[in-house]
Amino acid sequence: MSYVTIFWSGAAAAALLLCIIHTAVWIQDRNAHPSLALAIIAVSLTGIAFTELHMMLAQSAQDWAFWVRWCHLPLFIHFAAIVFFVRLYLGTGRTWLMWTIVAMRLVIVIVNFLSDTNFNFVRVDAIGHIRFLGEQVAVVTSGQTSFRQWFATLSNLLVMVYVIDAAAALWRRNRPDDRHKAVVVSAGIVIFLLLSVMATQLVIWGVVVMPMLITPPFLISLSVLAVEMGRDTLRAGRLANTLRESEDWRELAADASQLGFWTWDSRHNAIWATERSRTLFGLDPQEPISLDMLRSRVHADDIDHIGEVFRRAIDRDGDYSVQFRCHPPQGPCRWISSQGEVEFGPAGRPVLVRGVLRDISDQKQAEQEAAELRRALTHAGRVTMLGQLASALAHELSQPLGAILRNAEAAAVLLRSPSPDIAELREIVSDIEKDDRRAGDVIDRLRALLKRRELQMQPMSIDSLVRDASTLVRADAAARHVSLECHADESLPLVSADRVHLLQVLINLIVNAVDATCDIRNARRCVRVAAQAAGRTNVEICVTDSGTGISQETLPRIFEPFFTTKTSGMGMGLAVSRTIIEAHGGRLWAENGSTGGAIFHMTLPAIQEAPT
Repeated sequence: MSYVTIFWSGAAAAALLLCIIHTAVWIQDRNAHPSLALAIIAVSLTGIAFTELHMMLAQSAQDWAFWVRWCHLPLFIHFAAIVFFVRLYLGTGRTWLMWTIVAMRLVIVIVNFLSDTNFNFVRVDAIGHIRFLGEQVAVVTSGQTSFRQWFATLSNLLVMVYVIDAAAALWRRNRPDDRHKAVVVSAGIVIFLLLSVMATQLVIWGVVVMPMLITPPFLISLSVLAVEMGRDTLRAGRLANTLRESEDWRELAADASQLGFWTWDSRHNAIWATERSRTLFGLDPQEPISLDMLRSRVHADDIDHIGEVFRRAIDRDGDYSVQFRCHPPQGPCRWISSQGEVEFGPAGRPVLVRGVLRDISDQKQAEQEAAELRRALTHAGRVTMLGQLASALAHELSQPLGAILRNAEAAAVLLRSPSPDIAELREIVSDIEKDDRRAGDVIDRLRALLKRRELQMQPMSIDSLVRDASTLVRADAAARHVSLECHADESLPLVSADRVHLLQVLINLIVNAVDATCDIRNARRCVRVAAQAAGRTNVEICVTDSGTGISQETLPRIFEPFFTTKTSGMGMGLAVSRTIIEAHGGRLWAENGSTGGAIFHMTLPAIQEAPT
């Protein structure tokens, strides 16, 4: 057996061995598409080596041309596998250029088998024999090259351009591992492909008399790619060991913090979950998990919300955070918080979703209890405030009731006369109706303030709120010799608020201002309430008093619960007021005026833009 036969047979065997190895890798992991592409490159090189060996051992020109024809089939597979390998392994490469190369090589194969001789030659007239590796091998000595050969040369150049462009795109990512991969893959393909193309073209165009020598540079190129893939395999093995240790620590940390982990691979529609995650959904440890199964455990009212959260995560940066209720088959309903990220594939489509699950049922229960306590404190604050306003409210009711009584007595007198004045009686009855409605309005406001309830948001005007508050506190302010000035522009935009709770806050601020003003001796006692637009998105209400202001030591603490400067105060009024305003999406703060006294600012978001 000659050295040529030994070398080319050994090259074919080595390529076949690499094909078997990487095919096995792909069978074990069907997502290892670069390994499958490399296996196809290797098996095609086996075919190239086989046909090239028969070219060198040919005994006639027809025999030599026959094996050139059949060499184009493994060459087509080889070039197609190379461009696909670059796209899969580097994750870059222009799609249109890749398919252009595949289409060109396919055209070459089709034309090759439709030709009388082959794609490269119109005819092969004669072959000779030269000494190569100590043996006599066949080479073409006379023939006519086909004009179509330029098309094959162009396709080879496009392959090199495609690889260089893909490597440059990977290099621009500016990561050390990517740059290493770009250099090794591009050099391993382009350099040896260029050597092979140069040698082949020189033979086909009759510039030199020698074997085509396609296999040696292709074998070196295949070896470079295989070594680079092996490097990734070794690194993956080390990473797997590290991940196993990390997995143990993660499980330990997850158990300690009662967290559950889960992932969803959209490519295979496979869901993995830790034992803690399965427990939260009431799943068995070995039970297969599907999306329909998880959806059936989620509260029906939360499914659409979860879908919307994931759609926003896919459209934006991939991070998500959602809270939802879960109904396990056994046990009570649970509140679950999930946070994680969506991982995208090369085409920008989501391929993997991973997340962390945490049971927040106790937290939700505590929030509900806190909300109930806040409502109770708010109700208690209203009752206490109304106790302070009792005399003023009695005076407010006494006026319409007294007027009703006087009008009724006058009507009785008129009715005792022989010919009562009907027109005057109508006026008296009309006055009675007005006074009755006035008293009824006062009673309705008292009933609403005393009622314990949750926030009921609805559009409302600020000027009506200021009028209602001034109606309830004006008599008390007058009894304490405090002037109450209220101003609210009717053109202010509406706000979305709970009228009763907002009225409680404003009354509380006005009563506090009246209390602060009463301490002033020999000075004009005045409380001003003004509402105005704050920018184009907010409405601001200011309550200003003419008192001594708030001390610098007290100012930072006046909104703290149970902190008060009054001898009979509970210290909850301002704390509850700030909570109510923040629940409306607004702010409540205080400051001292430049000319004395304190100013309390309250802002609320407007439903529509403030007028310019």
